[in-house]
Amino acid sequence: MADEAGVVPVHWAILIGIDFYVQDRCLQGSVRDVQTVKEYLEAGPTPVDIIMLTAATPADPSSCRPIEEPAFWPTYDNIIEKLQRVLKKAKRGDFVYIHYSGHGTRRKDQKSIHSAGNLAFVLFEDNEYGSSYLMGKVLASCLRKMVEQGLLVTLVLDCCYSGSVLRADRVKGSGIRSIDYNLAVETASPQDPDLFGSDGTLRDAQIPLEQWLINPNGYTILAACGPHESAWELEIEGAKRGGLSYFLIEALSALRKRGVELTHQSLYQHLRIRFHASWPRQTPMRYGNKNFSFFGKLGIAPSTAFTPVYRADNGRLCLGAGEAHGVHKGDEYVVYPFNTPEDVVSRTSGTSVLLRVETVRCLTSDLVRVEEAPPAPSPVERIETGWKAKPVTCLSPHKVSVRLSASASSQLSWTEAEKQQRFLHLCTDGEDTEPCIFYVALNEHKEYEIQDGSPETIVGLPTIPLDMPRASDRIMNVLQHLAMFKFFEGVENRTPNPSFEDSFSLISIDGAGSSGVFDVRHGDKWGFRVENLGDRPLYLAIFNFKPSWQVTNLVSQAGGGDCIVVQPKGKDGTGEKEIRLRMHVPEPLRSRGEKRCEDIVKVFITSKQTSFPAMVLPEISLHAETLSRAARGSDDRLSEFLWKLATPFRYTTFRNQDQVQEDWASRNFIICTAMEVK
Repeated sequence: MADEAGVVPVHWAILIGIDFYVQDRCLQGSVRDVQTVKEYLEAGPTPVDIIMLTAATPADPSSCRPIEEPAFWPTYDNIIEKLQRVLKKAKRGDFVYIHYSGHGTRRKDQKSIHSAGNLAFVLFEDNEYGSSYLMGKVLASCLRKMVEQGLLVTLVLDCCYSGSVLRADRVKGSGIRSIDYNLAVETASPQDPDLFGSDGTLRDAQIPLEQWLINPNGYTILAACGPHESAWELEIEGAKRGGLSYFLIEALSALRKRGVELTHQSLYQHLRIRFHASWPRQTPMRYGNKNFSFFGKLGIAPSTAFTPVYRADNGRLCLGAGEAHGVHKGDEYVVYPFNTPEDVVSRTSGTSVLLRVETVRCLTSDLVRVEEAPPAPSPVERIETGWKAKPVTCLSPHKVSVRLSASASSQLSWTEAEKQQRFLHLCTDGEDTEPCIFYVALNEHKEYEIQDGSPETIVGLPTIPLDMPRASDRIMNVLQHLAMFKFFEGVENRTPNPSFEDSFSLISIDGAGSSGVFDVRHGDKWGFRVENLGDRPLYLAIFNFKPSWQVTNLVSQAGGGDCIVVQPKGKDGTGEKEIRLRMHVPEPLRSRGEKRCEDIVKVFITSKQTSFPAMVLPEISLHAETLSRAARGSDDRLSEFLWKLATPFRYTTFRNQDQVQEDWASRNFIICTAMEVK
């Protein structure tokens, strides 16, 4: 497909697979990984300029060279040459795909606070050590240059991406894709981190992630495992394969058959749940732009987020969301095959299945069929790990209540509309027993107007003329958005596992306690520090509930994945993370004379990696025609209702197939930003 200028973009691919390591443990599936990727690319409808550099193990055990010709060896010089070739020939809008399968390593540096910057890829080299390193910083410099040139980059790393390289016990049918760092190898092949013209500063991120990542708008990265884990070779269908490479091509092939393109975020969620079911000791990670589709094209993110579904060892059908995500017993979901298009809006006869939540745990839930089982085999039996679910109904007793004035309720078919809203409960002026935090009235201009519980008009929300086409739908959409915002803002685990609470410390850097209200001057930074006091990794998901009624995932927005991993002390550094955010009064507020605003930073701490896609919300529009941009007034009097809205979740002990107990906690920080702080 041509771009706006009528120029057809070129697709470039550099595939690197290394089985043969002269002085280290050889692998068996890396070359096969990239050969499979090559076959997938060549079978596609779009021509791809493919360069494959591989090192296959020779049959002669005394040989010090792989079976390929030297021009196709994955040496440092060959790889740099191919990267420079793409940089020289590719033009803005071209797609670049880079796939590395082989050993990874990392040099520990006690002086560095960003230890992931020492990540290195172990290459074959015709030297005394039989190997060399491609330092992570060098590759990051290349990625940065590609992004600056307007290239859209996808990078797949099927290697060890762990916080510390550990020698694991041998597992039958598998092999670890990491080796110990050798300083002599580094010394033998010195590298210039500014080889590709970097200015030495890869990225000034809002969150100081321990990653060597760059502008998240121009690339996406799929990594085989988390920063504290090791990547493994698995025996699949009688042959050794890298788990990420196998599941990735399997998923992409299924999508190609249906002609469906998914965003990288949806693809990543599928891969994560496949690993969870098949190889739970390894969790793939996604970094960069989550709305790319494969090969860099921007995909359309679904209006309602999907949640992955998987089967447990005992055959139970499980949802990849639980109490921490606002799931309740009795909630209903429509479950679709993985290769269903992102924009599906209704049940598809013969493929989708309506299920109900039967059991809710901290981070996962069990699903059962809603309808009576017919004599024929139940369609539930067709559901496989990797299917995806969309919510239909929500039975939370803590829905957000909105009162309708008599004049407004007479114009709305609100009883029917309420059935279609998951987080919203509507009542009328005649019902005086229930406190409500929003109030909808018709003003003197015959417009729907949203007020707070006082009631005072909420500055920054749109007014919707009564005679506007689909006015009822528009006001209900705004109310549902507000309800989702307040519902997720109030989600807290009021009765968490005490031992889990004791396993971490999370406090404001300003020293004002674990939660509270903080005054910050426009342009200044505010932050918090988390310390892992236990012996297992912790996962942090950080969200900003913004003045514009928008909810953003700060980790993802800064170029990371869905969460930050905090290692136990001693396994990978100090066991601490310090997060700093630069706060500001948004320009839309300042343009209306507002000099202060309020953000709520919500932090989820979990014992396992999880994702909160349903929590991300766009802005509310000030314009009734579009409803895509908005700004909330600075005097938000609704925070007092948070405690009442909070869900009294019950602590549940549950150990799933990877024997990691599901635990979670959350913290809310209210940040009041002003142009001047008194």
